Amino acid sequence: MTKTLFPRLALVSAVSMLMASPAMAETLRLGTVVSAPHPWLDAAEAFKAEVEEATDNRITVQIFPGGQLGNDQTMVDEIRIGTTDMIIGGVMNISPYVPDFEIFSLNYLFEDMDEFRAATAVDSAVYSYFDNAMTEAGVGLKLLSLTGGGTRNLSTNTGPVDKPSDLKGVKMRVTGSRLDAEMWQTAGALTTSLPWTEIYTGLQTGVVGAFESTISGYLSSRLYEVAPFHAKTEHQIMMSHISISENRFNRFSEEDQAIIQEAARHAGEHGTEKGVEYDAEFIQQFEDLGVTVTEVDKQAFIDQVVPLHEKFAEERGLTDLLETIRSL
Repeated sequence: MTKTLFPRLALVSAVSMLMASPAMAETLRLGTVVSAPHPWLDAAEAFKAEVEEATDNRITVQIFPGGQLGNDQTMVDEIRIGTTDMIIGGVMNISPYVPDFEIFSLNYLFEDMDEFRAATAVDSAVYSYFDNAMTEAGVGLKLLSLTGGGTRNLSTNTGPVDKPSDLKGVKMRVTGSRLDAEMWQTAGALTTSLPWTEIYTGLQTGVVGAFESTISGYLSSRLYEVAPFHAKTEHQIMMSHISISENRFNRFSEEDQAIIQEAARHAGEHGTEKGVEYDAEFIQQFEDLGVTVTEVDKQAFIDQVVPLHEKFAEERGLTDLLETIRSL
């Protein structure tokens, strides 16, 4: 009798300890292609801090910057198979999965930051549209937030750009978006698609001689070293997304889902404001880095691409969405 009593007591004790112990922490792996300083990393850090505080570290967030988990499309594939959980990146790089995101390739789509902020608010018709579009695409991602990333300008190693015709015959890197390519082909550029992580090498080897990016992306990835001419085209306010694996999200309790969504909303707002802050701060450093900054004939760029807005929207059945954005 004594021989069986102690094993039973040990078993009861072990079960009691297990039930009394706190739940094991879960870790979300969050990847992005950029390096600090960049608004996406500020957004990631804000998300991490809020989630971990709100859950008493039951949920932790591990951030992988600098393309450690691959480029955007690689990370989307990893999210789909369950090896990565979250991504912060540009919407253009997931437009192959959710084609309607291509509308944000339209240069000079937003008139100002107030209009951009209105579009990215979680209660906006624009956010709701893309939340549904991502779900319906069946890509395995859930949209948590739309965010910024700063203003996009043009950079080259072929010489300064003042007007669209200066790009004629220049080999230019674009994202995987067809529309993005068309935007620059109107100026005579010879476009080629390259992942962000390959731009530096592409400029070194002559695969491309021009690209467009946010000011912070240009600085943080040291692209000024291989493209020392920076033109203030200010053609886009960078539309970005914070997304999570749909399967991973669905495994959390409703309480934790609400925490994750709220943290992502705040992170998105923070990322947008950091983009504005960095734009003003970083461009002041360019002269000391040997960068030639040029003002451009912006109206010439606008006149060249705005007629494509209606054409694209009509072709893709997005006229109502375009009008919604314009009415913000």
